[in-house]
Amino acid sequence: MNQSNKEQEYEKVLELLDHFQKKYQNLGRNAIETSIVSLLKNNVSGLFFVGFYEVIDDKYLEVGPYQSTILATPRIEKGKGQCGQCWSEGKVQIQEDVKVCQNYIACDNETQSEIIIPVIKNGVVQSILDIDSEHLSRFDEVDSKYLQRIIEYLI
Repeated sequence: MNQSNKEQEYEKVLELLDHFQKKYQNLGRNAIETSIVSLLKNNVSGLFFVGFYEVIDDKYLEVGPYQSTILATPRIEKGKGQCGQCWSEGKVQIQEDVKVCQNYIACDNETQSEIIIPVIKNGVVQSILDIDSEHLSRFDEVDSKYLQRIIEYLI
């Protein structure tokens, strides 16, 4: 996918989220996360899994709203897998090829690449946005930039 098309897809998601937020003010976190997941999965090409994991009692991540053809791993410990590492470090994780990643929790055979974005509020990771693709090297800095803008709707 060329960068221009990718940017257009993310711009469309941002436009739809902006309209949604203006129309439905004061929504709870779950409603906003569910809407973000739906908009990303249905408007951005090459996404296999799109979902949030919530930090529970600073002990583990628990699956939140998501869309995919597979069931998500229900709980992930801090530091375990790319999602747990994202939570632990508070930094975006981009994995071009999950098959060569030593700290990867596989819940399917289709996923080839992954990006995880931490949702940080007041310096604390509240949740993470996990996105998988069936394509190698699907994610880059363009995805990271736009996804960080998108999660600002939660902060």
